[in-house]
Amino acid sequence: MIEKSPVFQHFHPEEKVFVEQMLDKIERIVSHYSIEVTAFLNPREAFIVTSLAKRAGLQVFSSGEHYKTESVRLILAPDYYVLDLADFELALLELTYARKFNQLSHSQILGNLVNQLGIKRGLLGDILLTVDRTQVIVDQKMADFLMQHVTKISRVPVTWKLSSLEHLIVPEETSQTFQILSSSMRLDKIIAVAYQLTRPIAVNLVEHGKVKVNYQPITAPAHQLTVGDLVSCRGYGRFRLEDQTGQTKHGKYKLTLTKIGGK
Repeated sequence: MIEKSPVFQHFHPEEKVFVEQMLDKIERIVSHYSIEVTAFLNPREAFIVTSLAKRAGLQVFSSGEHYKTESVRLILAPDYYVLDLADFELALLELTYARKFNQLSHSQILGNLVNQLGIKRGLLGDILLTVDRTQVIVDQKMADFLMQHVTKISRVPVTWKLSSLEHLIVPEETSQTFQILSSSMRLDKIIAVAYQLTRPIAVNLVEHGKVKVNYQPITAPAHQLTVGDLVSCRGYGRFRLEDQTGQTKHGKYKLTLTKIGGK
């Protein structure tokens, strides 16, 4: 059994509820000597679960080690378990519609499935888009439901087809690493410098829920960033704070950022 209190200090305060839920899950697996596959997790969540499970002596297998996706499912298991890829319970669906007249976005597809149909986010993995193809990775249990009952997204008629994970779209990701100077480690200030925005615009982005840090919505402009944090700004892209290499004689922080996609 993992003592909870000392564990929390290793994670951000806003992650406490998730950490506590995962500790309870891991305790059940250990006590019942059972095997469990998680919901789809973002990279930060996967890191948290992996570190907690390994601390408890469990084996951890990630679907991301076999399929190049951002959202992954983890299998948590005692030492007797031997991996079977089918145990990840993944299904790959091809979404088709009349592209000549419509172009469905990632947010339209996700919003329709989660907000309008009430499908739990943890049952949906990556939504992959190219110019002429759309794929959605889902929990196997959801595949038949989507194929039979979801015939429109944002009023656009759609059809679904089950496909092999061997045909998974591998997204191309561009990145750029660069250095900046910031007067503080505040979220709004680093966003302003990273994207060459005025401070009021950066504050507005944060306060209006358009910014996430490590996949968690943050609405406090004064939120302090630390090395390793991943920041996403709607409409601008994402960047990771790679390193802090000291301060200038005027007290500004020397930071290394990597921009991932976006502007």
